[in-house]
Parts: sequence; C-alpha cells; structure tokens
Amino acid sequence: MPRILVVDDDKRIVKMVEQFLTLEGMNVVKAYDGRDAIALMDERIDLVLLDVNMEDIGGMEACKWIRERYKVPIIFLSANISSADKILGLGYGADDYITKPFDPMELIARIKAHLRRYTEYNEIFKPDQAIRFGDFTFIKSAHRLMKGEEELVLSSTEFKLLTFLIEHPGVVFSRKMLLAEVWESEHYDENTVTAYIKRLRQKIRLGEDDQAYIKSVRGVGYIFEAELCHPEN
Repeated sequence: MPRILVVDDDKRIVKMVEQFLTLEGMNVVKAYDGRDAIALMDERIDLVLLDVNMEDIGGMEACKWIRERYKVPIIFLSANISSADKILGLGYGADDYITKPFDPMELIARIKAHLRRYTEYNEIFKPDQAIRFGDFTFIKSAHRLMKGEEELVLSSTEFKLLTFLIEHPGVVFSRKMLLAEVWESEHYDENTVTAYIKRLRQKIRLGEDDQAYIKSVRGVGYIFEAELCHPEN
C-alpha cells in the first residue's frame, strides 16, 4: 500500500485529499506545515504532496530538505504558480506541479504515474548490476563506464558526478546543489561544476550532441535524461 505524505496548511484540503487517496487504497500521512513534514518524513514515505505557500517552513524549503535525503517523488500544490516559481521548484527537486483548485481524479492519476515511474526506477537501479543508456554501460560497483567494448577513463570526481546524475534521472539540479552533493565542500565554486559537466558531456556524447543525456535547464542547472535498462545477458 503506497504511503503518501500530504502537506498543506489548509486542513480541508488535506482531509479531501486523504478521502480520495484512501479510496484508491493509499495510506495517507498528514502534515500541516513544513516543520511537521520534515518531522514525519522517513523511508516509509513513497511520495510527497506538498503545498508551496506555508508559514514557518515553506514548501520550497521543505522540498529542498527532503530532496537532499530522499529520492521519492515530490508534487507541489499551489494556487499561484508563476514560471519563476516552477523553475525554482524544479531546482529544489520537485517532480511535478498541480494548481489549486484541482480535479481530484487528475491528482490521483499524476500520483499513480509518479509512483509507477519511481517503482520502475528502483527495480532497475541496483549498485551491483550494470545499467545501460544508449551505447553506454555503467557499472557502479566496478567503477566502470563502457562505450560498446571500449572502457572510458573517468576521474573519481567525474565518476561520482555521473553516478549521482544516473541515480536521480529526470530531476533538475542547480550547480550549488551538485556542489553540495558531489563535492561536499565549500572550497569550490559553481564554475567547477560547469567545467566537470562539460568534460563529462564530451565523454558520453551521442554523435555531435554533447547534451544528449546531460541537458541544461536555462536559469536552473542540469538534468540527466536517458532510458535506463539492464543489458541482456
């Protein structure tokens, strides 16, 4: 039974969402602000439905905290979503937006779609198994990246950066977030990320397209997009 964390300072919305999700066989954990969401978040949560505008700790801040620690899908709820807010939310790690007022059936459909993709991803990505995307085969446990029969030489930092991106497909990360996750140090600036992304792109380019897998999101950062699968035995 999927476990959904529903976070909104409007208790009526939380109750309404709980009723619909319960009818769909989902277990709902309720929170009414960002602080409660952080306190209730754990490994049992499968998806987070998060209001953007809340007092104390807002949705953006709660999203950032959750994304730094968990890979579960995060869907924002908001009555007023500007393009700038959408870009900011994606930068913090949100997976989707739904505008209030919303059709409950559309909400359920989106939740199911994200749960399905998240489940499929977890079944695919196992550290001791090879992962293929395009002509490339990635083996985390062996610290290897192959292009066909050729083994590509990656520095330890390049490999760590690629590993992080592959483990979070379809999520936009700012340069600042990548610095925190990959370099884990304040002694580097964002230009370091730019340089390493460029080097990595050159090694996993598709023909002349060096952004085939690591794409730029204007004004935000980078996103890894590829169809991941296990190579046939």
